[in-house]
Amino acid sequence: MNNVSFIRHHAHTDARLVSRVALGLMALILAGCYSFRGGSVPEHITTISISSVIDRSGFGDPTFREFATDVLVTRFRSDNTVRLVEDNGDARLSPVLVKVQDQIAALQSGDLEGKRRIVVGVEVEYFDAVKNVVVWKKTFENFDVYDVSDPTQGRRLAAERAIRRIADDVLLAIVSDW
Repeated sequence: MNNVSFIRHHAHTDARLVSRVALGLMALILAGCYSFRGGSVPEHITTISISSVIDRSGFGDPTFREFATDVLVTRFRSDNTVRLVEDNGDARLSPVLVKVQDQIAALQSGDLEGKRRIVVGVEVEYFDAVKNVVVWKKTFENFDVYDVSDPTQGRRLAAERAIRRIADDVLLAIVSDW
């Protein structure tokens, strides 16, 4: 092997080694940043209280409000990141049902309505009662589609699926920081 080939061989080997080391370091750095829990719930918040959902949607179905309250409470109780208490939690959630819209989702042949979409929006205020500050106030929106062949039952089930997704999004917004 001549000197030029020797230098090229070692330069190529050194570049591969540097690349591998850089990738390894990057993996370690990223692994240190990632956690399953997220970590945005401050240590001073160990309990949370959830107000009953207020309905300002104008849709006129009280079962959606009641269902949303039950789903939020159940979701937080089953997660156990923070302990759910009736009153005076270290943090408080104040949810307001601000939107329930029933829309055409798909037309069948002959311009007949085949599917409808129900869109649900819940505005939630997350309040840190220990520091007496609003952490955030966000509107969470989701939807589901139902067949018009059974509009009453279909609408209710679609709204419930959308509300379940919203409850998951609220919990995720509280327990994660990404």
